[in-house]
Amino acid sequence: MIEMMLMGFLMDGEKTGYEIKKYMENSTHYFFNTGFSSIYPKLKKLEKEERVRVSQVIKNGKLNKLYTLTDEGKKAFLEWLEIKPEIGRIRDEALLKVFFFDHLEDDKIVPQLKGYVGDLSQHVQNLLSIKERLSTREVEVEPWKMMTLEFGIRYYNFLEQIFNEMLLKNSPDQD
Repeated sequence: MIEMMLMGFLMDGEKTGYEIKKYMENSTHYFFNTGFSSIYPKLKKLEKEERVRVSQVIKNGKLNKLYTLTDEGKKAFLEWLEIKPEIGRIRDEALLKVFFFDHLEDDKIVPQLKGYVGDLSQHVQNLLSIKERLSTREVEVEPWKMMTLEFGIRYYNFLEQIFNEMLLKNSPDQD
């Protein structure tokens, strides 16, 4: 999956590994992310598979590797894109903890829920500021990218709503 994500970023044009990571931090980071320790080995693998071509350029006095998607890479990416995705499983530490809250003292549950709701609220604000930045750009952002951003906003708003409901049900004044 990481290889496909990297090739997807390269569909928009050549980039360094650093540029890919920065692009990721402002886009897919909210639903699919990886670090430099995975990016560079995967780019090397893609180069061996002749799906990516590497050239070296000097930027700001520093030698950088520039990655470009080959025709074979574009073909492989588009073939992958045409395959119906599987339903992803939720992997959320907060839900895992809530599942086991029966083993936690009641007075420790509310602070955890409040903290998590605060984090969710901040996450929504971050996504909304990205949306605002994108909407003020002169160049129109591709509609599918905007739809994934809107999904993220709605998803984290939904989580915030659900965890607020949990908080209300577990507040001491609800007894």
